Amino acid sequence: MVENHGVPTAQHPRLLVSGSTGGAITDLVIPALLLRTPDPAWSQLVHIYVPRSPTVAFSGRDLRSPGITKATELAREAGFEPVVRSPGGRMVAYDSGAVVIDHLDATTDIRQAGRSTFAANADSHVRVLRGLGDVDARIGEVDGEYCPGEFSINVGGDTKVVGSAQRVTATGSLFSTVVQVVVSNRVRAVITDVSEALGYDLRQSSIAGLADYVPALTADEVAEAFVSDYRDRLGMTDGRLPGEVVPHASTAMPSGTSPFHVDDWTRANPLPA
Repeated sequence: MVENHGVPTAQHPRLLVSGSTGGAITDLVIPALLLRTPDPAWSQLVHIYVPRSPTVAFSGRDLRSPGITKATELAREAGFEPVVRSPGGRMVAYDSGAVVIDHLDATTDIRQAGRSTFAANADSHVRVLRGLGDVDARIGEVDGEYCPGEFSINVGGDTKVVGSAQRVTATGSLFSTVVQVVVSNRVRAVITDVSEALGYDLRQSSIAGLADYVPALTADEVAEAFVSDYRDRLGMTDGRLPGEVVPHASTAMPSGTSPFHVDDWTRANPLPA
């Protein structure tokens, strides 16, 4: 475990990685594996990517719903991979019209994690969104949103466009963010159908993407804006994921009818020492 409390050194830099690594399961397994890595070669690692595969990312909380079996079936029928992600929150669905940001912090001072982390990230993310065009980005939950949260980012107090969730362990923290840019009809439909199956209230008109306000905006452009922000704001160094992580994560495969459970798999299949 890094003992420098997130301060970059030549031995433990802050790494910035961009680009999807593969399918839905691989993308979600990678940060969980990195979070469990003892004494990593980085103090912080941020991975920003446009996902390649349609994904319904459940949380442990969603599994407690009596409708989880039906929700999983609906996700698969719609062509989405159902996965139980490592961070908390509630279900979120996305495809290649979104941007995912995984921010890992290998620090022993987990007191810095929690509400203050959500607030700081929301402030930074709002500034990036406002720089993309005529986007009235604000912090706060809107009525009837999916995966509701105090630090969701909305547009004009009406539609949700960004949500975040966190996982804190003895080896550090993972702060994961989904930015909806171009929300396809299938994403809107699967969020609606899966939310209903899970018994969650949802106002369908709260589902939106940034391109609903800046029509020419693409997920790649938004990803690049966040890459530039993290690079400049945190003094990060462009790099790559540790060489052994992607091949190992790529061996994770779904089995049975239940959604693939990221934490169960990573506990049973840690990175080779």
